[in-house]
Amino acid sequence: MSNPAANTLNFSAYKKAWHFDLIESDIDEINDLIGANPLLHETLLLRNSALAIKDIKRMYYSCILGDVEKVCGWSREIFLNGGVDFYVSQIPVAELRGLEEMTRLMNQYIVSLNEERAKNFRAIFDYKLTRSDGTVSRIIQESVALKRDAKGNILFFLVLVSDISSLKRDHRQHLRLTDGKENLLYEVDNATGKCRPLEEISKRELEIIRLSGQNLTSHAIAERLFISPHTVNTHRQKMLRKFGMTDTMELINFLTIYRLL
Repeated sequence: MSNPAANTLNFSAYKKAWHFDLIESDIDEINDLIGANPLLHETLLLRNSALAIKDIKRMYYSCILGDVEKVCGWSREIFLNGGVDFYVSQIPVAELRGLEEMTRLMNQYIVSLNEERAKNFRAIFDYKLTRSDGTVSRIIQESVALKRDAKGNILFFLVLVSDISSLKRDHRQHLRLTDGKENLLYEVDNATGKCRPLEEISKRELEIIRLSGQNLTSHAIAERLFISPHTVNTHRQKMLRKFGMTDTMELINFLTIYRLL
């Protein structure tokens, strides 16, 4: 289990990344939007996912649905009572540093969007979470802004989480920011704490990796796209180097998790 004392200062830094002292919110208008939806709850259970509404000003969860204990390793009641402080205390320090940086980048991005672009805003990122039994899972979080203040800061965050421990290697975290048209990708190296932007994947590269996921050979892909097998292999190797992946399956998992494929 993570050391809560070691994470106290990190939670303060995490709150600062949210511009915690700069925003105001009103929970009453959000509470009933999602919480009373049994169909949504059943859908989340089927997907092995959990969903929450995060009140940024108060740093607590006003609503939690889905298979929380299976995904996160703790009961719904613990997160409702402990709030974001408890949740963050279960994130290992190295991963929390990455989460702080990704949160900072996310907030810089969302305030730059006008209302129309903000409607399609989505942030997807991953981090480790220590479970009640002491084991550690890797979580993918997909979030949208339910409401912003006049300056564009997020007031309420809709959070969808799933366990991707079997699909993604350790030592790196990733962030995808999108307004529905542009895609910004970042990678955090947990050993150094450094964050770097990643080159956007091209339409041709996506076509090749999508067909690779259908178990087509390079020759079959080349025929389908009217290019040479050499070009297919060149694109594939370029993608592996670009994202630091060991093989095509790891790359497919990554692109699928981050909803790029």
